[in-house]
Amino acid sequence: MLWSIATVFRNVRSYSTGSVQVKRRALPTTTSIEYTIPDDPYLLAKKFQQVSQSGKLDDAVAIVMQAKTRGQSPIVWNLVISSYARLGRLSRALRAFSEMRRRGFPPTQTTFTALLQACALGDSDKAVDIAEQTYKSMDTFGVKPSIINVNGLLSVYQRKHDMKKALECFNELPSVGKRAPSLATYTILASMCRRQISVLYEELAQLKNGHSTDQKTLDQPFHFVSIEENTSHSQRIAIVRHNIRQTFTTLLDIWATYASDAEHRATNLDSDTDRLYFDTRLLKVVLKACHSVYEDERPLARKGFNIIAHVYGGTKRVDENGVVTNSVPLAVLLQSNDEHVVLDADVVELAIGLCDRGKRYMNIVRLWASLNEHFAREVEPLRRRFESEVQEFTELANLPNDPTQRKAPKMTMFRKRRALM
Repeated sequence: MLWSIATVFRNVRSYSTGSVQVKRRALPTTTSIEYTIPDDPYLLAKKFQQVSQSGKLDDAVAIVMQAKTRGQSPIVWNLVISSYARLGRLSRALRAFSEMRRRGFPPTQTTFTALLQACALGDSDKAVDIAEQTYKSMDTFGVKPSIINVNGLLSVYQRKHDMKKALECFNELPSVGKRAPSLATYTILASMCRRQISVLYEELAQLKNGHSTDQKTLDQPFHFVSIEENTSHSQRIAIVRHNIRQTFTTLLDIWATYASDAEHRATNLDSDTDRLYFDTRLLKVVLKACHSVYEDERPLARKGFNIIAHVYGGTKRVDENGVVTNSVPLAVLLQSNDEHVVLDADVVELAIGLCDRGKRYMNIVRLWASLNEHFAREVEPLRRRFESEVQEFTELANLPNDPTQRKAPKMTMFRKRRALM
């Protein structure tokens, strides 16, 4: 049973469903020292920030509680709620929300963003239920949810490892408008998949060692195929492997949806839909997952070669229909702004490492050439680290194709450095 809106937001002292009860902690009303209390909302907001940033959050909240209502504002109360949210103090954030409403201040999108953050960072076992009702209640308060609020809800699912609900939420999003997925949306979902793969591999390791998975020490993974109690040991291993494969396939689907969506928005401008940018964080999540599954799922993991070529160019890529394309690199097309990192050492390391594992030496050579062509400014600080290593891969790429004439695999500088990491 989910929390009713009336129970969550109108009960001043506590709220509950069934036997579960979460108490709202009373907000502080006294300060440790004497402060002047501003009568102006702007000055009060400034005072709150100064005091809270000095490490005295209780004093800062008490100042707001002591201030006259005419000297307060939604901005001030959003600062209070956000401060508690960042600390994961869900009960205090909810109490501040009640105080805000009791004083007649209407909540805003920022208010609900902060409440969802409190759910994500808090330790309540009912955080998901509270977050869902918080999000659903936005219409009740006349606040139209934005993609920022959606991402807040997805962050709750991410923190609580509820991949099923996260995917359901994503599938309900429109493809256009202010609630269309953002870069953060795709990054959250991809990160969830990669985390699930790690947890499933932990589960697989325990099973291989002859142990049943201990959920007290192992995060509960999302299973595309569930494991029943009477399932044999060998079947459990097979099911976990299947779930790893399905989770990684889902991650690849998320990337493909992002890339297609980003290209579409870049070439079909819609005033109501924000464009998608590129950032290495999302790509690094995908490439790390490719490395994780490489030994067990090589055909799938090698799709990372196409992803690298799609983002940075250098190699003609093959689309789903088998058609060879040589389009503008995705990272160039999306024209990321200064807030996003288009290239860094970590992503180059992951890309070269993946190609090296697949013995795609020419891919490495072409990738480096494309990076120098399209991202000269970003490559310059990386040149000292990778230039000589790429030269060695150039030598490997030029070896004879006849296996009988090939020399034994060379321990390149790149591999030596990787071995020491």
